[in-house]
Amino acid sequence: MAVLVHDPIQEAISQLAQRVQASYEAGASCGVILAPCASFNQKAMEQLQGHMGGFEPKFPMEIFHLVPNGLLGVVLTGEKLIGTHYASLMLKEFVERQSLLEGQIVVASFPESGELTEQSLAQLLQTALQAQGESRDIHLFMNRGIRQGITSILIADPDEVSREFVKLRLEMNGYKVEEAQDGSEALEKFEQTMPNLVITELNLPIVDGFQLIDKINRDYSSEVIVLTDKQLPKSMDRAFELGASDYVTKPFSFSELEWRIKKLAARRM
Repeated sequence: MAVLVHDPIQEAISQLAQRVQASYEAGASCGVILAPCASFNQKAMEQLQGHMGGFEPKFPMEIFHLVPNGLLGVVLTGEKLIGTHYASLMLKEFVERQSLLEGQIVVASFPESGELTEQSLAQLLQTALQAQGESRDIHLFMNRGIRQGITSILIADPDEVSREFVKLRLEMNGYKVEEAQDGSEALEKFEQTMPNLVITELNLPIVDGFQLIDKINRDYSSEVIVLTDKQLPKSMDRAFELGASDYVTKPFSFSELEWRIKKLAARRM
């Protein structure tokens, strides 16, 4: 006689897929938030609905709880990644105030985060389960199995001449470029625009380049190229240890920088 084994992971994947596919419209975006919250009852669910519904813009959303896995889920119909990230900040505020959050919140929006398939949803769920007990921050999920070229870039450099030169040349080559003159502004611009690539000087005011690399590597999936005056091997080693993808020293040729960018783009395909 066959014995049926209960698989809570597969059950959660199936539940998540059903809820996402019910909200997903072909050609439209679909935001998903997963947060480790084992103790989450119906009263808390209603309070969260009211909390998030009181903000503008109002999100067409469904809130649910994957009981066997202790994950709180939110599906946002039609929301891109930036809108889903904003909604996750509201959710985080609520669950932290109620002392319900038990790990890192994972945020995705399809198709920006990847093709919407059962496999990508399974990867999203596994990422959320692995984040239980981790720091109480927000992680943007990207399915690394999809084609991901580099189209948007953030440049962080206090040297206006260097920053504007790189920005102009990149824009001439078709990239969408944002700029920041210090680390704090870079983090703010990053969270607003979610670029594929960050090019940063290490000598940044307020939040230095090392801290910026560490933050991006821990919480996001963007690439980082260091473009810096620092030529000591220990600076290079530390940058790579924190998650930098490449390291270019000044003075530099733009053709070399562009070649490094294209090499990274090919690696993301």
